[in-house]
Formats: sequence, C-alpha cells, structure tokens
Amino acid sequence: MSMNFDNFMRSIAARRQPVNLISGFGVHRLTLNLSTKELGEEAPPVQFSGELWAENLGNCGWIGPLTQPRPVNARWGGDNLELHTVVTDEQLRRLERARAGADLSFRVDIIGTRLGETSDWPVAQCQLTIYVAHAEWSKALEQLGSSAYVDVLVPLTDLEGRALAARRLREAKVLIRNGDFEGAVGKARSVLDAVRPACNTAVLYSEATKKKAADRTQEERWAVLTQSAYALFSGAPHDDEGTTEHFTWTRADAVAAVATSAGLLARLEDLP
Repeated sequence: MSMNFDNFMRSIAARRQPVNLISGFGVHRLTLNLSTKELGEEAPPVQFSGELWAENLGNCGWIGPLTQPRPVNARWGGDNLELHTVVTDEQLRRLERARAGADLSFRVDIIGTRLGETSDWPVAQCQLTIYVAHAEWSKALEQLGSSAYVDVLVPLTDLEGRALAARRLREAKVLIRNGDFEGAVGKARSVLDAVRPACNTAVLYSEATKKKAADRTQEERWAVLTQSAYALFSGAPHDDEGTTEHFTWTRADAVAAVATSAGLLARLEDLP
C-alpha cells in the first residue's frame, strides 16, 4: 500500500508479527507493527496518525484513534513504524464475541502529514488491511491475563479412522465460525468414533460402572470420561422424544465439545 503526496510516495506494509498487546489497568495498549519506505528522492519526514477498525463488524467495529509515539527516520532502506491505540477490557470481550473464533481482520485508516515547509497540500492518506491469525491473537490475549488459549495439536496419521477424525475436527471448527453449534457438536461426537475402539472404551466403561468411583483405575476413568462425552455429544445428531429433542447448544458448548474430542484424539499418539 502506498501513500501518495504531491511529489513523493511512501509505501506502508504490515510486518511479520503485525500486532502486540501490553497490559494496563483495565485498558491496554495495542500496537500495530508496520514498515514504511520512502519512494522518491529527498522525501521529507512524515508524521503518521489514523484510526483502527475491526473489519466486517460495521460501525460497531471502530476501535480507536492511532498515534505515532516516535518519529520515523527512513530513507530508501525502510524503517519500522509503530502506531498505538488503547483498548478496554469491554472492547476485547465484544471483539471476541464478534469474531467467534475466526481470524481477525483490522482496517487501518492512515493519515500522513508532511513535516516542514511546503507549498503543496501536506496531507495524504491510505487504507491498509491487517490479518491476524486466531492462534496469534489468542496468545496475545492470554498474555494480558484476560483469557487462556489452549492449542491441541492432532498429529497426522495414515490410519484411516484417525485421519477421518482429524478432518471432522477441522469441519467442526468451520461450523463454529458459521454459527452451526449443533452441527459442530455432532462432528465432535464423530471424532470419538476413532477414540472409543482404540481405547477399548466399551469394555473398560462396563468394568468401571461396577466399581465405586474412587476404586476405578486410571484407564477406567479415561473410559468414563470418553463414554460420558460421547453420550452427551450424541444429543446433537439425535432428536429422541422427551430427551435430546430439547437439547440446545451454545458456542461455548460447541467449543468445549470440540476441545474435548481433540484432546482425546491427540492422546492416541501415546497409546500402543
């Protein structure tokens, strides 16, 4: 993206780690990490400012004004440009609900003001879109202490049942982003179809139910967890009269179901 003045230009782009958050008392500093390069001989210094928006959220997506904390001294080689704004805890909560686990997209309206004397109009502007991956943004929030991010890595495998289960997890995440929470829980249930036979869940669960909870072995307790999750998640694809037909599923329910199934599937890597 370039900012065009009357007799010179500046290019502006996002850096590899485009954002970071620094914790404050109820408010936090959000920094955009950009780079800028002068495209013209004897280009004068420029002071930057602007506004930050969360894209695809309409007018409610306005976050705040952007300021430049220090001047940039870049000539031909390019230099780092930091733009700061302040976000509140309430803004972060609303932003999390709005993005619903999807990657984050910011729109940056940037204004550049040429410093020094000039006979030309000294102001130019441009718009820049910055994309932040879900995992990267979640880890930034975790550093604030305002959330906890858990990344469950499910290894690739040639085993057909487990490979299919991993695909079901990816499909479930898409369904959550699209607001189909019941469908996501149903996918989480299908993931456990690969876990239950691999862990001999049916046999261990049968033995576990004959004992007091305190007397169960570790594997029997895993079996109880797996079977209980399977029974709960089965309420999504089935509409049994008088019971599961009345089940409702929220986004938090769907996230919990997918995280549980992902953890149980990943655990198979350590099993013989």
